[in-house]
Amino acid sequence: MHRWLCWLLVGLLSGCAAGPSTQSLCPSETAAPNAQTSEAADPAPHAAEVASPTALVRIERGRPNRFLDGTGRIFGVPQQLLYWNRRVNNHQVSAKTEQLVAEYLLANDLPEVLVRVNQYAPLAEWKRLKANRRIGAGWRYTVGVFDLLLYTLIPGRLFGDDWYNPFTDTINLYSDVPSIALHEAAYAKDVHHRRYPGTYVTIQHVPVIGMWYRTNATADTLQYLKQHGYNKAELQEADEILYPMYGGAAGGQIGKFIPLPFIDIALNLAGTGVGHVVGRYRAHQDRAEESTVETQQKGGEINKTSPPAQSQPQPQ
Repeated sequence: MHRWLCWLLVGLLSGCAAGPSTQSLCPSETAAPNAQTSEAADPAPHAAEVASPTALVRIERGRPNRFLDGTGRIFGVPQQLLYWNRRVNNHQVSAKTEQLVAEYLLANDLPEVLVRVNQYAPLAEWKRLKANRRIGAGWRYTVGVFDLLLYTLIPGRLFGDDWYNPFTDTINLYSDVPSIALHEAAYAKDVHHRRYPGTYVTIQHVPVIGMWYRTNATADTLQYLKQHGYNKAELQEADEILYPMYGGAAGGQIGKFIPLPFIDIALNLAGTGVGHVVGRYRAHQDRAEESTVETQQKGGEINKTSPPAQSQPQPQ
């Protein structure tokens, strides 16, 4: 029993970035267009993906593992209940979600951002930390090292929590919720557009100030979905998931200034509840607006197809 636990711990901490030829606990599969693997001789299973967005953006996927993914789904149940969405931290990210985040990154000229889908790769992330010259070494080797230590010691492959690491320029996805993936990509866009990205991302660790990037990312995600004509269901889900996330984060950060035990958790739950109310109200507004637009469009089509009214002759 102890030997089994030791091998499990070694497997987790040694990383899930091993190639398919390595018998690691959770090896990974790389979807980057120029990636080299030991299975290079095998024919590509989807030749049509060469021109797809997911082939133009660096996406690496952790190989499915029943034990790890099943355990991760168990750990993800509290957040699934909190946000009332079964696909939060479900460790089964669909091709559709991958495609949406890839399209966003391409639309905003961010093909260099790496997307890790249900993957744990600490060694590769330490290398990316060193190579990321966009952020100054002073920030990378202080705050960046701290963030990466948390990533290494608390594997998202087990505990979930989608997030963008600006110090390694990596998006980590464990939820099959497109709006969450776009939210993290929007944060990446925000960081890439900053003149001093290291300073910007560091002050996000300060309570309340940390809502700055969340505000920008939430607004950008909702605007992107509306401008690019996504369907009602996707817009509704974005409202119903992003507002509770925003409210919970706001409540938790405010609670850090109140010297009472567990007050940050209580305010996080309260903020999430308020976010659910606001999100559902906004979703209702979006549906009403879209119904109005559809009605107007149908009315315009009827007017165009209707024959012009003929004038009646006037009696002499």
